[in-house]
Amino acid sequence: MKKLFLFFAVSMFSVIFSQKLSFDPTIKVTYDSKLQLGEKYYHNQRFVLVGNSQDYYFGAAQNYLNDTGRYESKGVDTRAISDYFQERVIKVDNKTTVFTITMESKVRYEENEPLRWVLYSDTKIINGVKCQMAATNKFGRRWIAYFSKDYPQSLGPYKFVGLPGLIFELYDTRDDYHFTAIKVEKNTEEFNYNLSSYKLMSKKNYLQARYNMEFTLAGFPQMDEEMRKQTQEIFDKKKKMYNNPLELKPFE
Repeated sequence: MKKLFLFFAVSMFSVIFSQKLSFDPTIKVTYDSKLQLGEKYYHNQRFVLVGNSQDYYFGAAQNYLNDTGRYESKGVDTRAISDYFQERVIKVDNKTTVFTITMESKVRYEENEPLRWVLYSDTKIINGVKCQMAATNKFGRRWIAYFSKDYPQSLGPYKFVGLPGLIFELYDTRDDYHFTAIKVEKNTEEFNYNLSSYKLMSKKNYLQARYNMEFTLAGFPQMDEEMRKQTQEIFDKKKKMYNNPLELKPFE
């Protein structure tokens, strides 16, 4: 009886902590974006969103290929090569998970904070689709969105969901981050991903760890003093060029 209980407990532990996520997307959206990553530095990047009215995945196009096993390396393993914006978002069962890989470190955090949108009567045509305007204040920025009720999926780029239709355009009023849908397709393939290799952290610790890995010497402990000084100067230049996060105020 004890062995049976132990087997059941171990099995339940495996199920709970395996972090294998799956859902059935009904739509696939491709976004083009313009990102101002730092001082006078812009970056164009393509993103992919797959989801239904409750669950979704959003990430850079290359990461989407890597995460779904669709990338064909043609003899060379280049799965680590991806676009600049590395964070991906998965929402399943009303739980949003943000995850990334920084210098071989796999980290993630969870949150569930619905946005408060204000709808406006303004409309515009985006790629032949009539869209209505909405706005929200979040992450230290004011965001403008144009969504279409012709597509009932309540989805959009990154964490911007909750409108009565698919977001076709999203940008902040500084125009640092600007996403535009360029292609909308039906999707019938199940989405699967396993997050068990990503360390779960609080959002605060996640952001600190990511910052340390990107802009400090935390990932390079074995250096003499002169080398540390030179490397830190490189990181300081990198920080000036790239440190303009989408979430200026992550806890707003």
